[in-house]
Amino acid sequence: MKLHHIKCITGIILTAILLTGCVQETAGHSSEAQAEEIATYFKIDNSREYTATIPVSPNVLCNYTSSYATIPYMEPVNSNVAVKLCIDCTDNVILDAENPFERVYPASITKIMTALLVLENGNLNDSYTITEPIDLGDPMAVSLGLSVGDTFTVEELMYGMLLESANDYAIALGRYVSGSDDAFVKMMNDRAWQLGATHTHFMNSNGLHDDEHYSTGYDLYLIFNELIKHEEFREIAGQPSHVLKYTDADGNVIEKTIGTSNMFINGEQQEPEGIEVFCGKTGTTSEAGFCLIVAAKDNNKEYITLVCGASSRPNLYSIMTKELELINEE
Repeated sequence: MKLHHIKCITGIILTAILLTGCVQETAGHSSEAQAEEIATYFKIDNSREYTATIPVSPNVLCNYTSSYATIPYMEPVNSNVAVKLCIDCTDNVILDAENPFERVYPASITKIMTALLVLENGNLNDSYTITEPIDLGDPMAVSLGLSVGDTFTVEELMYGMLLESANDYAIALGRYVSGSDDAFVKMMNDRAWQLGATHTHFMNSNGLHDDEHYSTGYDLYLIFNELIKHEEFREIAGQPSHVLKYTDADGNVIEKTIGTSNMFINGEQQEPEGIEVFCGKTGTTSEAGFCLIVAAKDNNKEYITLVCGASSRPNLYSIMTKELELINEE
């Protein structure tokens, strides 16, 4: 079943707890404890039925709320991908949805949460030095080869993570924000709950596969919708290439050119006429398949489109292009 042009449910607002300091308000509580509070705003029950339970005047934990597109319960369908979404973010209208609440492995789309926490808790001008080795545990994982003693600005680490999808850069950014890998993963899960992404569970900052590292299409939309409010992300993730600069342990200035893995941004894939993809994040593992989330715009509206679980890169971009074509039909 596909949904076309489903308007937001009148009077129902998905509440996100977004202000800096909200985590501190719930300090001492685990993500599971927070779930009892936040999951009552909207949830999928054990039979996979989606329900929205927002009262007219929700009792929020902070003084900030945000409206999101909502999707009523829909039966899961057999598809050539795990999930597809196309959402008009200006009017909160669902243009298309397949399996939005089914569990998926997000692969490197995980890095959108890492980027969000960096932008909310860090400073792109800060300097950060690698003080301990980074072991990805997978020799095939994308890496730009960080070494102990390398010194970067946070902005340069963000370029490496978002354009090249460097997994070691994601780990470095997590340690910059929180001091340790475990502490950062906790921040990721806490922030997911606060945004209403109650069916997401992170195990690392980069998306390398773990059976307990998962999300849903709708949860990824919620996280990405918050991230694109940051102009810094739009600027970095919208670049086709970047000259990465840093200083190694011997004080040498190193420069290397990196390029985005997003084929809409680097010009290898053409958007539908009148549509501009201006930022996004790719993700690929053997378990997740080929995945992509993008933000796009036409003359006066912005959209988020997501495809997860494509069988190949050409298949991914073919399906994503068809999703973007729905914008012209709105």
